Amino acid sequence: MGAEGSRRPFRNLRVRAAVLKIVAGTPTKLVAVAPSTVKPHRKFDVRAKLEDAWGNPVGKPWEVAFDGFAAGVHRIPISHDETSLTTETNPVVVTDQRNQRLFWADLHGQSEETIGTNTIEEYFRFGRDYGFLDACAHQGNDFQITDEFWSEIQSTTKRFNRPSRYVTFPGWEWSGNTGLGGDRNVLFLEDGGPIHRSSRALVDASQSRDDCCEDVESLFDRMNGLNQDVMLVPHVGGRFADLERHSSNLEPNVEVHSAWGTFEWMLEDAFRLGYRVGIIANSDGHKGRPGASYPGASTFGSYGGLTGIVTSKLDRQHVWDAYQARRVYATTGARIVLDVALGDGTPMGAIVDWAGDSATLRFSVHGTAPIERVEIRNGMRVIAVERPPIRRTIPKRLKLLWQGAEVRGRGRQVRWDGQLKLSGNRLRRFHTVNFHNLEQPCTRIDDRTLTWSSLTTGGVAGVVLELATANDGEISVSTTQKSFRAKLAKIDDEGRSFEVGGVGKRISLCRLRETGGARDLTGTVSLTQDQLGDGDNPIYVHVVQEDGHMAWSSPIYLLKKSAAR
Repeated sequence: MGAEGSRRPFRNLRVRAAVLKIVAGTPTKLVAVAPSTVKPHRKFDVRAKLEDAWGNPVGKPWEVAFDGFAAGVHRIPISHDETSLTTETNPVVVTDQRNQRLFWADLHGQSEETIGTNTIEEYFRFGRDYGFLDACAHQGNDFQITDEFWSEIQSTTKRFNRPSRYVTFPGWEWSGNTGLGGDRNVLFLEDGGPIHRSSRALVDASQSRDDCCEDVESLFDRMNGLNQDVMLVPHVGGRFADLERHSSNLEPNVEVHSAWGTFEWMLEDAFRLGYRVGIIANSDGHKGRPGASYPGASTFGSYGGLTGIVTSKLDRQHVWDAYQARRVYATTGARIVLDVALGDGTPMGAIVDWAGDSATLRFSVHGTAPIERVEIRNGMRVIAVERPPIRRTIPKRLKLLWQGAEVRGRGRQVRWDGQLKLSGNRLRRFHTVNFHNLEQPCTRIDDRTLTWSSLTTGGVAGVVLELATANDGEISVSTTQKSFRAKLAKIDDEGRSFEVGGVGKRISLCRLRETGGARDLTGTVSLTQDQLGDGDNPIYVHVVQEDGHMAWSSPIYLLKKSAAR
């Protein structure tokens, strides 16, 4: 057959594009979110959804109406008849004693138009309908944002903004390398702001009208020169922010946690340099899922964070003012209710002239899981630790944790593959802490042995063990980073901890209270002269739950009058 004849059978061939439909798996988890603060006997809705084992939403969310409750702290049981799954809501504080309310925000994430998945329209819709957020913002890499897409960001943000329901802010991420200043979120109170990119790496000059800011000092100058409200948030992402370079009037807060990990060294840098900053958290997710950002099987190592906002009203101005006043706090994604103030009522975020020999700090924590401990800190120094009361019997539960990063920038992942073995004791049951990647499981080999595959990127992971007896025998732990043995009779609340280099790389073993421990803890702590020094004293609370979730209040800055400035 000739060449022409060989082509003839294909002349009328029609090629159809393959269509791949991505669907969630079988539901394994029921999630229910209620307002964190409500008035007594005031009607409210609980929003609920199903998730599969990877955290993908299954089906559509729904609402359950409640007529209201008497004053107190409530966690409402919710069930799903079709799957027989049950759960309970986050703590709901019912009170009429104050006008302040607690809202939840995730102001940091991307969509497919930059380096993510799903459109910006779907991004904001997910935050509202599946992330159950009160406030949201989109932060795309500036070197990927054309002027056309910047216009779309602003118009989409404006369209989703609904005071009293869902507050959104326009913004973008200044994505300069650390040597030029490092990542900063740029947020505007209102629409119409410029976009001064760190570079035009992936944007043609014809697609980007505004001048670039090639280092963070240029960005500070540009933002300070604007005739509109703007806020920057230094954070750790692909690049990390260099806090040696800082604008106090533009940067009221730092981001301590995201899907990239937990970065308390950012706080250490800020306090060492004498900055007065609040502490916030976001997802920085690239999967288009603000408010419920699971790490998946990629290089992310943590569940995305949330910021608690204490204000009287849900609209742009009130939320903005709360960020400016540091009336905000960070969590690793759990809706932990945290209230911190001085004994005289001075709130979180305040700057106080301190002339006395002591002060009193009061706190209340309403957790989403049993509380392991509450640390009261002055900067990075722990000056007091409060724990729920312990039963007289010695608990049979242990918590093994590993955490930290190799470096501050890219390549921070730490492998913690390992195993534990018991001798002279047996393992009754266990559950994992922050094992979100199903491809890296923790497996029970027998009643004395566990093995696991795990990595951290700054955050924590681990296992909680319930033993047959409290003190008998010993435990042997072996990981790619550190191995150790310990007699169980010598493990107490403080436990044992081993530093292994890197950035906060550590493995620790401690004893936990018995199951069903307290999820509510209120206390008053006296701050003495020995605990407070000259100059700034950033006093704040760090909460650790048994399930690995954490919270950080923004500091109250106590300073002597002679040091006031």
